[in-house]
Amino acid sequence: MTDNPAITVGIDGGYASGAALELALREAFLRGAHVRAVACWTADPERDGSERLLCSSPEQADELLEIVTETARRRHLLGVRVERETVPGPAGPALVEASRAADLLVLGSADGGMSGSRHTGRTIGYCLRHATPPVVVVPWTFDPLGPTWR
Repeated sequence: MTDNPAITVGIDGGYASGAALELALREAFLRGAHVRAVACWTADPERDGSERLLCSSPEQADELLEIVTETARRRHLLGVRVERETVPGPAGPALVEASRAADLLVLGSADGGMSGSRHTGRTIGYCLRHATPPVVVVPWTFDPLGPTWR
């Protein structure tokens, strides 16, 4: 662990990334850490190979992060500091770089595993292979307010 523990979480606007952020907030509270919410954007979504990528500009990524992080923070009220960062480029490499000094990288999966959409599966696979910190993949069915997985 680092002296200033951080948990990085990838945000793409889907329900699974919201569940990942909520798990990251709870884990950060338990560890006394802060959360870095990261949204990736690319000016050419077709080049990224994703039909689901919502952000094609840094402004869209900023807006997405603000909406998603404020919604999660209102649900949890844990007092965890959340830093928001937008990163240009394909999600996998961008998240690996953004999480380099983190204690944990948290990602959401639309189907609870590595398959799912072509983009999500590719991003998760890339992060599992290349990320420095441990990677947690949160299935979209995770209920952060409940005691167990659904």
